[in-house]
Amino acid sequence: MNAIQFSFGNAVAHFSRTGGPAGFLWKFALSYAVLACLVQAVSVLLQWPVYEAYIQLITNGGDFDRYAEDIENVSATTSLSGLLIMPLGILLWVMFEGANQRRYMRGAGFGLRIGADEGRLLIVGLIWIALFIGMYLGFALTLAIPVVAGFVLAPDGVLLAVLLGILMMIGYMLLVFWLSARLSAAAALTVRDRQIRFFESWRVTRGKGWTIVGSWIVLGLIAIFVLILFYMLLAALGFGLLSAQVPGLMDGEVSQDDVIEAIVSPMFWLPMLAVFLAFTIAQSTLMHIFSGPAALAARTDPEWISAGMIGEFD
Repeated sequence: MNAIQFSFGNAVAHFSRTGGPAGFLWKFALSYAVLACLVQAVSVLLQWPVYEAYIQLITNGGDFDRYAEDIENVSATTSLSGLLIMPLGILLWVMFEGANQRRYMRGAGFGLRIGADEGRLLIVGLIWIALFIGMYLGFALTLAIPVVAGFVLAPDGVLLAVLLGILMMIGYMLLVFWLSARLSAAAALTVRDRQIRFFESWRVTRGKGWTIVGSWIVLGLIAIFVLILFYMLLAALGFGLLSAQVPGLMDGEVSQDDVIEAIVSPMFWLPMLAVFLAFTIAQSTLMHIFSGPAALAARTDPEWISAGMIGEFD
């Protein structure tokens, strides 16, 4: 066994060097995809009036202004129903994040459970939500400064205010990325030590923040490319299948019943489900890969290694 060092290349590829029983990634991705599809199906059922309103819009020629008020009213009504799906989404995240971090920090095989790790990770998640709210407020304040400056300096200073706004936005986003990177090892440390270790991440990622940000950028660009391809495929496949089953769809010459009949037909939803399942598998795979850089920072923590804990990989 050779000790692994924290570096950019190792951070990006760390998902492939976790050790432990083989087959983790495909089990993780497939299980997440199946359960996410089930949760999404429940969400569609709870918010069906919204989807039905858009179907009616399409079947009547796509005149959005005519149906805007109806869609707004239906959306407001069904949004409360949509909130019922939130506990399922949280439960799904907690279980898979637990499996995710146990793989990185303990080399465990794939397994879903609701235990002490998941309870601690829920607290970590709530802390992240609080921090993101604070970051959002900071963004609003950062945006307000150049806007106020533009009003004060108008008309001669508008260009200066715009440039100031651009620089402040770029600077703030870099700051957010860096702060997020410095705290990104919180979940891994919490699972590693079996205690909530949120702010301990600041020590563990010292000197590693920009490397983590860089690895996120590379992985993010790959993820964006993959997800855009899937979105384009879903859109093209959906319109293609509907157009084949419902001629004159975009001309407003079909009834709402014809469109609904086409959507509930296996000829439509089976191919769409297959592509959506593949999309969710890719999404869950990327979710695991994205955790790698922060987990590597936790695994290469000098204090942990010097204490005689596992700091090596197969």
